[in-house]
Amino acid sequence: MTAKPTPLLFCSFCAKSQHDVKKLIAGPGIFICDECTALCARIVAESPAADPEARIDWPSTVETAQLLTYLGAADSVLQRIRDRVQETVDILRRREVSWADIGAALKVSRQAAWERFS
Repeated sequence: MTAKPTPLLFCSFCAKSQHDVKKLIAGPGIFICDECTALCARIVAESPAADPEARIDWPSTVETAQLLTYLGAADSVLQRIRDRVQETVDILRRREVSWADIGAALKVSRQAAWERFS
């Protein structure tokens, strides 16, 4: 029985691979590296103190307006990710990487990759 190869993961913020950073933390569909979290920690440390009573209960008690705001922001992030994937495929195609190789990287058929990105 052959083990599946572990996929190469990248920080969603700086695009460094898991091999280029000390730690890569996984979230729902995104990753953040130790370097980006350190930068975030510095930004937060320099920001005014947050309201200790402020807390988001997800999602059942969140107000509709706030969920709608989140929905728009999440969709914007998703679009940026789609755009980045398309740009990556475009670069690979300019390098004459085959649709079969692109499909294999995405775990889809050559045809599915071509239909999605051409």
